[in-house]
Amino acid sequence: MANKIAIASASSAEYFHFIQGMVLSVRDKPQSKDIDICLYDLGLTDEQKTWLGGYVSQIVAPKWEYGLTETDGMRDPFRAILAKPLIPRYFPGYDIYLHLDADAWVQEWWAIEAYLKAAETAALAITPEIHRAYTANYTASHEFREFIVELYRGTWGEDYVKKYSYYPILNAGVFAMPKDSPIWELWRKNIEVSLQKSHHHCIEQAALNLAVFEHPDQFHFAEPDRKNIQFLPATCNWLCHQSMPLLDRSKDRLVEPYLPYSPIGVIHRSSDDFKDKKAGTVYTTDGDSALMNLKYREGSYETTVQSVEPEQLSDWQGRGGKKF
Repeated sequence: MANKIAIASASSAEYFHFIQGMVLSVRDKPQSKDIDICLYDLGLTDEQKTWLGGYVSQIVAPKWEYGLTETDGMRDPFRAILAKPLIPRYFPGYDIYLHLDADAWVQEWWAIEAYLKAAETAALAITPEIHRAYTANYTASHEFREFIVELYRGTWGEDYVKKYSYYPILNAGVFAMPKDSPIWELWRKNIEVSLQKSHHHCIEQAALNLAVFEHPDQFHFAEPDRKNIQFLPATCNWLCHQSMPLLDRSKDRLVEPYLPYSPIGVIHRSSDDFKDKKAGTVYTTDGDSALMNLKYREGSYETTVQSVEPEQLSDWQGRGGKKF
């Protein structure tokens, strides 16, 4: 019997232009016909929800969980950030859940297949922020290390800085898990504990990383016959804040920046700087360049509900323009 699969995401009215692209990038692939899409509603308009209703199965407004309320100083989108470990509770009845951030979109379906295949036997399928092109290895290495130190110090304390500041970050923007994975509850408990210490903008990412790293006895990374963790390649979740892709004009595909120019499966438009500028220079495999916004279909959706990215996106995470 085939697994029942849900792709989960979240969007506000402000991010509707992004969620449109993500949803269409999935639904334009014939392989998605038996997969449901489920969304957290963070203030979508009635018109936006009506349009989304033609493509998604459920739209639910998450509550303030963990005893929080709207008076606790966290901005509204954090409702969805903190509710990521609760996806199976909000959208019950599925065997595998694949989460895609609203600013990610699917270029090649094989990446989705990789997450889903891994989640059939693994506790978690996720992509570490590791690639030979990523600036975290080179020009931004000090800045990236400072971010990791800040992340663990702010959410868990100095002991965790010592333990994990040289580990890679497992990016929580794209992942897949089976409904019965123990990671869900470990992740939820970690967020609950961490909230007593801080409201860091990456609190759920730190909590998920520790759900993996703190339990090496439970999750055997390299033993395929055990309930393990599957680390997928960067092409399954390409982080634009780490490196811009290249454009292969001959194939009309975004690819890795170095030979052999492998195509990218999921483009994660994670760069706040790129969002602010709306577009930028993307180099091509034939030595030229192009001005692109790196959205699905370059943001031209031709739908009944037209949308545009706001001129200035709110800094709801309170990051203050930081790269990481």
